[in-house]
Amino acid sequence: MKRICLFITLIWLFSLGLTAQTDSIWTIRGKVIDAKTRKPMVSVSVTDKTVGTVTNEDGEFILKLKRTAGAVPVVTFSYLGYQSRQLDAEECLALEAQKKPVRMSPSTVMLSEIFVDGTDAREVVEKAIEKIDKNYPRVPNLLRGFYRETVQKRQRFISIAEGVVDVYKSGYHRSDWRDGVAILKGRRLLSQRKGDTLSVKLQGGPVLPVILDMVKERDLLLNTKELDNYSFSFRVPEKTDNQVQYVVEVTPKLVMPYPLFKGLLYIDRETLAFTKIDLEVDMSEPGKVTDMILRKKPFSLRFAPRQLSVSIDYKTDGGVTRINYIKNVIRFRCDWKRKLFKSNFIIVSEMVVTDRKEGEGIKPIKIRDTFNRRDNFYDKVVFFRDPAFWGNENIIEPTEDLLKGIEKIKQKLR
Repeated sequence: MKRICLFITLIWLFSLGLTAQTDSIWTIRGKVIDAKTRKPMVSVSVTDKTVGTVTNEDGEFILKLKRTAGAVPVVTFSYLGYQSRQLDAEECLALEAQKKPVRMSPSTVMLSEIFVDGTDAREVVEKAIEKIDKNYPRVPNLLRGFYRETVQKRQRFISIAEGVVDVYKSGYHRSDWRDGVAILKGRRLLSQRKGDTLSVKLQGGPVLPVILDMVKERDLLLNTKELDNYSFSFRVPEKTDNQVQYVVEVTPKLVMPYPLFKGLLYIDRETLAFTKIDLEVDMSEPGKVTDMILRKKPFSLRFAPRQLSVSIDYKTDGGVTRINYIKNVIRFRCDWKRKLFKSNFIIVSEMVVTDRKEGEGIKPIKIRDTFNRRDNFYDKVVFFRDPAFWGNENIIEPTEDLLKGIEKIKQKLR
């Protein structure tokens, strides 16, 4: 079934400091917090026009910008439900030198803005679908992205792989088999700990922004036939970039041969563009979920899915809405027959768009360079070596616990 084949989460289970400025680059580091609670803010978009990144779980970011003679770049911080902030690069560096965070304040939506005009929630979704061809790119895009996937056993990292990728996406008015991903560079680490008798690999990870971009790949949800399987209702609206967003809750209404989604769709009230999608697979029938995501496992291993979610952020610039960040989380439990202990695993894969080019002159990635959707990213990249591996590429700053996990694996390998 096409909608299931499109889904990314196929798994194989088997036994087993200081900021330096160069002449050409501004390197900006910082932390984003909620101005009221002072808690770190996760997945905040940090951009300078087309170049950008997102904050990590600790609220931290690193952004590398090209220097232009006579111009100081302006960095925009944006997050759904918060007032956007703009700081120029020098202001960001001053905050960093003083070890001060960037503070963001929640946007407020007056109760009068909660819509009581009789509009039906499903009707809003249908109108937003009709507007996709207008709101999203009609010309090819070549996106530069940073991709990372991690595997945790309980609270310990056992596998880490990350890389820089190019993503070709044709216009949103049609599907195109040429949409694909090429790996430019990458690195990996795998725990050799004796107790790690289970190896977990994610199939097709870097193609997240191709096959899980629900606004373009409408077979997954955003089509009339699939919408019939769901109920829709309004939640309290949100604001982003001073624009009011409809928040539509989606819940399964029917029982289907395949698992359905539940979650939230965020739709700009004025343009009817989808700005954010937060969905998870309904786990009421775990057997269906297992059939959908599990590619291979040992005969004596029992597999129990716990969570399967996807979050997609879109960013609007110049009247065009484009994919900006995507994150996929899989939680599951495994246990061996005739053994007492069970192990919980978490696979997290995410990609942020760090740069882009678009236009009719953009060519698809050559077939020989395209990442095969049935391959594992981990097997395509090299071992961690060079501490300056990323050079001037924009990445997602590692979290503190990820850095500790990397160091522990390195020590074990030594």
